[in-house]
Amino acid sequence: MIREFVLIIVLVVISLSATAADHFIKVQDEIIVTASRISQPRLEIGSAVDVLSEDKIRVRQESFVSDLLRDIPGLAVNRSGPAGSFTQVRMRGAEPNHTLVVIDGIEVGDPFNAGEFEFAHLVSSDVSRIEVLRGPQSALWGSDAIGGVINVSTEVKGLQEGKWSAGFVEGGSFGTLRGNGRAGHKGSRVSVRGSVTYSDIQGISAAPRGMERDGYENLTTSLNANLEVSDTLTVSLMARHVDATADEDAQDFDFRSQTQGFVIDADNQRKSLRWYGQASAVASLLEGRWNHKITAGLTDTDNQSFSGMSFVFGSKGRKWDIEYRTDYSVQSNESTRHSMSALMEYEDLVYENVSSGNGPENQKQSSHQWSGALQYRLGISEQFFVGTSLRFDNHQRFENDTTYQLTAAWHMPNTGLKVRSSYGVGVAQPSFFELFGFNPNFFVGNPGLKPEKSEGWDAGLDYTFARGRGFAALTYFDSNLENEIYTNFLVFPFTVANREGNSERSGLEASVQLKPGDRFEITASYTYTNAKDDVGTNELRRPRHLASMNATYEFLQERLAIDLGLNYNGAMQDSEFIFSTPASTVRLDGYLLANIAASFDLDKQVQLIGRVENAFDKKYQDVFGFASPGFGTYVGIRVSLN
Repeated sequence: MIREFVLIIVLVVISLSATAADHFIKVQDEIIVTASRISQPRLEIGSAVDVLSEDKIRVRQESFVSDLLRDIPGLAVNRSGPAGSFTQVRMRGAEPNHTLVVIDGIEVGDPFNAGEFEFAHLVSSDVSRIEVLRGPQSALWGSDAIGGVINVSTEVKGLQEGKWSAGFVEGGSFGTLRGNGRAGHKGSRVSVRGSVTYSDIQGISAAPRGMERDGYENLTTSLNANLEVSDTLTVSLMARHVDATADEDAQDFDFRSQTQGFVIDADNQRKSLRWYGQASAVASLLEGRWNHKITAGLTDTDNQSFSGMSFVFGSKGRKWDIEYRTDYSVQSNESTRHSMSALMEYEDLVYENVSSGNGPENQKQSSHQWSGALQYRLGISEQFFVGTSLRFDNHQRFENDTTYQLTAAWHMPNTGLKVRSSYGVGVAQPSFFELFGFNPNFFVGNPGLKPEKSEGWDAGLDYTFARGRGFAALTYFDSNLENEIYTNFLVFPFTVANREGNSERSGLEASVQLKPGDRFEITASYTYTNAKDDVGTNELRRPRHLASMNATYEFLQERLAIDLGLNYNGAMQDSEFIFSTPASTVRLDGYLLANIAASFDLDKQVQLIGRVENAFDKKYQDVFGFASPGFGTYVGIRVSLN
């Protein structure tokens, strides 16, 4: 299947290149925020980074951010069933809780689950930009960032021009109804933008042989406001709320059952409430060379599981994050630039486990952490760039940690080539349920767990070619994980422990982007990942091969746009819960998904949209035993009142 995928990419590249002309658009270096936590040209960054712009997100029409992330090198997506099912993203073979997710500046990972973010409920309707920074980033971002950082922004272009509003409504297969409305206003001193997204999907049965549908409902609202108090002081407020309900099937753990270990129909339901908020103030002094920023952020999660109408269990997590950061830059001479940053941070976390009974699983715990970090960046002659970061964490429950990172980038003039490399160490702390458990009859915790520690490096090339018509990137990465936390399924109740040796991850990421003129664009990527545990066994849900391709073409004076997307997920191992067999793992076959999206401008403000998902009607599983949707079609209308 991988050969067929490569052949399709080659044929599309040849067909597009054959239409080349002298007016091709040069691939520009984007401005990146995630790499140093301040705006920085991509040219200066030594880490591997990719960006999905607002235009790309709009033309691909994916409903959820997790499906957009399948196009990014190094990212594997696993969803246990239809829309709304538990969804995880793994970066470069790391664990899901090793990737930090940030939305509009606030860290949104679930405090109860070691900062792992639930991607099932992140809709794409109000997302305008996604930055993905790969490699150990704990020195800047703290725990949860040893695999990398995904930074999501909801800021829209229209606010630069004053008033702005837009919306869409769409319906289609699997009883899907979705809609979104966004509005904003930008004045001389004040800007406000808000969004409301509603999704109602009847879905399919998550059980492959199930008869009843597992539906999903999601209401996401957000509000952002900025006030320029003076020419040097700006204050901002951000609030985001998610209210989601997903029907679920379940694996049968009854030893007496003929379906033991398989996913069967169940009248289960999972409700998820999320509150995110942040207040910040930024003071800019010395003509912008010295900046101060103070933020107070809140992440509040509430998960509840039901069987029928009866509450079974739930979890709550709350994190207060207070941070002060200062940045200073100076030009020592015409060719040399220095930038320095200092950070102080305090985190306060509360975790709570709740069940329908009155047993020991009902418990509440808390912890806090103080952190400090320093960063230095050097730029010479707009060609050579070095960055170094150092962080110290003082955690209430664990020993103090020191993490650091080094990056370097060299842009060779008149060659289109940039050589880059990064090295870093990171740490990830155990989750609440790993430490304390959540059901003594099913899963017991291990309060003696040690934090996971990672050491990794990468080296790569960025190359602009064909007179600026193309851009290619190639990266080799290598890392090892110490004290990896794993679930022991060989004992019951299940529990967790630290592995004794190091777990190894290495691989190769390759991507290419071509822009043959104003109407063509093609991107493609391939990732090879070799992820092994301490005894050399393949890690679960880490496909060795990942690939993607997107081709966009515009017709009729750019009124009609068509996007073809292909995603290949190679074979991988997963856990098998069928205790009557000697095997503990099972092989999931690789699969190729094809999506087609189209849009047609009726006028400057009204656009017809439509798409086909899983065009080949491929039967596949991201998680063992859970079915995924087949062929689906969707149509809608999008309105913009700029």
